[in-house]
Parts: sequence; structure tokens; C-alpha cells
Amino acid sequence: MVNRRKTTSLLLVCLLLGLSLGTAISSAADTTGNEGINYTVSISKDTTTTLVHTDEGELIYEGNNDVEAIKAAVNAVDEGTILFNSGTYMISSAIELKSNTELVGSDAVLRGYSIFNITSATNVTIRGFEFSNPDQSYLPVTGGVGLIEFENSNNCLIEGNTFTNFRDYGVFLDVNSPSYTNEQITIRDNEFLDFGYAGVMIGKQSSNVYVENNTFKDINTKMINVNSYGVAVAKGSSSYQYSEYIYIRNNHIENNPVWEGIDSHGSNNIYIEDNTIKDVKIPIAVSHSTSDGSYSQTLQGVKITGNYIEGYTNGQKQDSGIYVIGGHGGTVLKPISRVIVSGNTLVDVNNWLVSDDGAIVLQSVERAVVENNNIIGAGGTGINLENTDNILVKGNSITEMKPISGSTKGLEIISSGSNLVFENNNFDSTVHIPGI
Repeated sequence: MVNRRKTTSLLLVCLLLGLSLGTAISSAADTTGNEGINYTVSISKDTTTTLVHTDEGELIYEGNNDVEAIKAAVNAVDEGTILFNSGTYMISSAIELKSNTELVGSDAVLRGYSIFNITSATNVTIRGFEFSNPDQSYLPVTGGVGLIEFENSNNCLIEGNTFTNFRDYGVFLDVNSPSYTNEQITIRDNEFLDFGYAGVMIGKQSSNVYVENNTFKDINTKMINVNSYGVAVAKGSSSYQYSEYIYIRNNHIENNPVWEGIDSHGSNNIYIEDNTIKDVKIPIAVSHSTSDGSYSQTLQGVKITGNYIEGYTNGQKQDSGIYVIGGHGGTVLKPISRVIVSGNTLVDVNNWLVSDDGAIVLQSVERAVVENNNIIGAGGTGINLENTDNILVKGNSITEMKPISGSTKGLEIISSGSNLVFENNNFDSTVHIPGI
């Protein structure tokens, strides 16, 4: 009897120790989360129930409403990380995020028309998600709706996500008051695939925005929207300032049969550098446009360098490769000043010749350098200068021109000033240079 009692006691001790050890291991696993991610709150979902736990295992939400679950997670974190575990979360209304929070997706899919709003917040990071509309295929644009939308926020990062099958904006930097801005926003290493309107829309009054190392592919291929963009910068007005210090670098943009790869309707100090753009009707367009027809300021500081552009050879109306166009409003003319277009390679662009067409077009521009560009197989015109002044065209190579209407033109000059300098450009025998 004594021995049996001792054996029972030892078994009980071992059982209790095993339970304690299991609890400790489980707690440690919860603290690090999926794939070793440290988190403050985690969200998980099975077919019927969404659960929200703190890193200490406390259950703070259990139910079948994904929006309410995510709101509970957001409200539980003053500063920290929210981990979304594997699953598809349906977002019926936008969720407002707070400062000093990081959202991390681990095989998490979020579906909705407007998913996250970041308003008057700082230090917000979103990474590792798949975002999409709930429809099987994107619908016509409704306007003004972003899957992720910023307003009056700063120091934020959107990184390593996939945006697909959406009708409006993937990421939208918006302001609804002249006193609002968006600053220090970085959008990098994301994929924007098969969408209807714009991958990234940079609204007015944004500054120090970095759009880098992203892929934008299959844009408005159903052609249900009149315009569509990989990256776009919005217009200013007499009330709203233009954006400034916009960096669009090292992106891959492919297949937009309807409109533009990179577009700016107005920005001071915009840098479009080292992007690859293929099969896009209008690869790069920088213009001075306003929403109210007023041109109260002159835009300046455009740098378009190191881009590789292949023409949209399957398109019936391929447009110019690179446009830089100053402001036009009735009798008002506001040239864009301080422009550099250099080191770009343009292959087989410009298969639709119109009066202001060319592989590279500068219109209403002053103080510009067009240098060391390599233009191969352009249709009609290589470089077109219209209403320009104080321009240096140097070290460009234009070869294998394709006639469209009449002879080819390596360089066309229309109504421009006398301060034009041409140095060491190479035009092969396929290129006609009228008047030069």
C-alpha cells in the first residue's frame, strides 16, 4: 500500500509537470507567433470563427465579424504589432489604424473595396498581405477609393504586399483640406496585378514619397476605364499645393493598353529613375495640369533618367515614350523649368504619329537637358521640341527609325526659342534631320 501510494504520487507529479511544461511551451509559441514573428495581438480564423488573442493568450474577441475582430485588435494596441494568421478576411467597411502600429500578414488575404484608412497618424507599417476587391473580376472605377488610404499622415511604410483585382486605387495618398499633407510615405517591394485604374495614386500636397521596387502588371486590360495608371501624381489647384519630392524608382510596369505607366499631373522635384516599362500605351508623362484651370506657379525640377522603355507593339495607337509638357490654360502658358531627360533607352515606341509626337517630347519647357538617350526603332520622330527655350540636346543616339507619315525626323523643332544647343548626337542613315 505504501509503495502504491508513492507510485501514484510520482505519477501525479509527472503529470502536473508535463501540464506546466506544455503550458509554458504553448505560451512561448503564442509570444513569437507564426514564423517567429513577435506580436502584441494576433488574429486567426477558421471557416466560421475569428479569434483575437493578446501575446499572453488572453482572448479579446471571438465571433464571425472580421471587421469587428480587426477593430478589437487595433483598439488593444497602443504601440506594437498585429499579426494576421492564415485566412481570408472580409472587410465590409474601412478600418482606421492608429499611430505606432505594424500590421503583418502571414498568408492572410483581405478582401474589400476600402480596407485600411490611416488618418493623422504616424509610424504605421503594413506588410505581407494580399489585398483585393471581393468580386471575381474588377469592375469599372467608382473614384476616390483606395484599398489602403492615407490622409494627413507621415512616416509610414507599405511593403511586401500583393494588390490584385481592384477597381480604384491600390494605395491612395489623399487630402481633403488645404491644411493636410502626407509626408515620408514609402511604398516598396509590392506587386500590383490585374487591376482597373491606378496602382498608386499620390494626391496633392504629398511630399517625400518613395515608390520603389514595385511591380505593376496587367493594368485595365479589359479596357473598361478610359484612363489607367501604374503610378500617378494628382493635380494641384489655386487652393491645394502641388506635391513635391516624389521618387518613382526601380519599378517594373507592364501591359497597360489604354493609358500611362507613370503619370504626373504636377509635382515639383519629381524623380523618375531606373524603371522598366513595357507594352504601355504612354510609358512616362509629366505635365502641369490643374483642377481649376489656374496656373499660379511654375513647376520645376523634373528628372527622368535611366529608364528602359519598350513600345506597345501590339497596340493600334502607341503614343510617345516620354512626355514633359508645361501648363496650358487658355492664353496662360507656364513652362516647366529645370528638366533632365538622360540615360534612357527607348525601343520601338511611337507608332502613332501626331503633331506633338516623338520618342521624347518636350513641350512648353525651359532650362532642360536631353542627354545620352538611346532611341532605337522609333516611329516618325525621335526628339520633339515645341515651345521650348534654353535646351541642351547632347550625346543622344537615334537609330533604325521607322517611317509613319513621310520621312522620319530625328529632331523636330516647333515654335521654340533660339537658345537651343545640339552637341555630339548620333543619327544613323535611317534618320532625316530637317533644317539641322
